[in-house]
Amino acid sequence: MTTTITTGIAGRARSALALAAGAALLGLTGCAAEGGDDGAAPAPDAPIEASDGGGDGAEEQDEEQDGDEEQDGTGADEGAGEDDGAGEGSEDGQTGAEDPGAAGDRTRILLVTEPGVDETGGDGAPVLPAEELAALLADPFDGVAECEDELELAPGGDSVDCMGPQSWDSTDPTQAWVANTVSVPSEEGFQNGSRLAVLFSTGDELPEAAADLLDEEVALTGVGMGTMFGAEPLSAQELEDATLQTLTSENAYVPVAGMADWSEVTCEDGMDFAQFGTVGCEAGTEDGDTWTLRVAPGTFAENDQGLLVGIEVPRDG
Repeated sequence: MTTTITTGIAGRARSALALAAGAALLGLTGCAAEGGDDGAAPAPDAPIEASDGGGDGAEEQDEEQDGDEEQDGTGADEGAGEDDGAGEGSEDGQTGAEDPGAAGDRTRILLVTEPGVDETGGDGAPVLPAEELAALLADPFDGVAECEDELELAPGGDSVDCMGPQSWDSTDPTQAWVANTVSVPSEEGFQNGSRLAVLFSTGDELPEAAADLLDEEVALTGVGMGTMFGAEPLSAQELEDATLQTLTSENAYVPVAGMADWSEVTCEDGMDFAQFGTVGCEAGTEDGDTWTLRVAPGTFAENDQGLLVGIEVPRDG
């Protein structure tokens, strides 16, 4: 009986000692975790609970970082997309404000209605020296231009090759231009004659499809209608409306609104600004008169896009 009691007491004592040792071990582990400065390695059994909690915290932190990275990555991608869009908008114009001097491969034009020559003095046709001709091309861009020769101001005469600015943003003489003599309505009205002007166009020569603009019987005018005008091909009806608007505009290069009581325009076809050529149209007046028109794309280098309209006036002799 005594032996049994002793054994039971001894067993309980060993259990108590084991519990005390375990508690002491846990206490030491907790101190090491809190202090952390003595560099002591944690007890082998201690990391179980810490790794669970620490692991969960690390996973949550990783998830937050992943979320931040996803958010940052998305923002970067969106920013890159916005930059790409802005770049494309700068090239197409069609943009924000399109640079009217830059229109891709389209033939761009510059109509100088006041070349600054005396058409009445001297024998023969007046002549523009190469330096003055280059100045007419460069001035709208506040840039530099060079022309190979002088230009004789005679409709249908020889053209002169020049190098001039590409646009307002590129004003060095790197774009090929060609200068031709054209006619514009006289101040007394296109019915009463014309005066001399200069038409610059990009490229080595004026496209053959627009050669009738150089005819002595064709008096030119035009007007800008906006940077997006002509971005898409015009139907015949749209071309008719825009041509009538040109004839009646007080802001035209050479206003002809007061030279006739324009009432309507009919055109043979629509117009694609990618092809520089003329479309045959006919303008009618309230008086019953009709005038043959030669209408070309007005991709004006120093202005909004619009139309270049030639009024055909047969001359006697």
